[in-house]
Amino acid sequence: MKKILLLITIILPLVLTSCGDDKDEPKSLEQQLIGKWESSWEIDGDNYHNIAIFDSEHQFYHSGYKNDTEIIRVSYTWELNGNTLKLIRNYDSAETKHEITIKDNVLTISGYKETYYKVES
Repeated sequence: MKKILLLITIILPLVLTSCGDDKDEPKSLEQQLIGKWESSWEIDGDNYHNIAIFDSEHQFYHSGYKNDTEIIRVSYTWELNGNTLKLIRNYDSAETKHEITIKDNVLTISGYKETYYKVES
């Protein structure tokens, strides 16, 4: 009986500590932003498609397509302060600022009509 009681007193604390709250901590807005995003739309019979990639090194790559032909490719450095995204174009250092929101893997960027959907983390 003493052995069983001793075993319970040794095992019980281990079991109780492993049964804590297993919920993942919510990701920060920056962590949510990192990954590959896409948007698509149609205007006057032409199909448009954007690919936006935010990487963990704070580089942002944007490619735009019209009817499967690439029409733009630019790269930026990005900074995030709260929900304000600052983009600095790599080839001429031009800067723009946008308010962003991310909800359920959907990214909206102020000043852009299209909505981006996350396709890769």
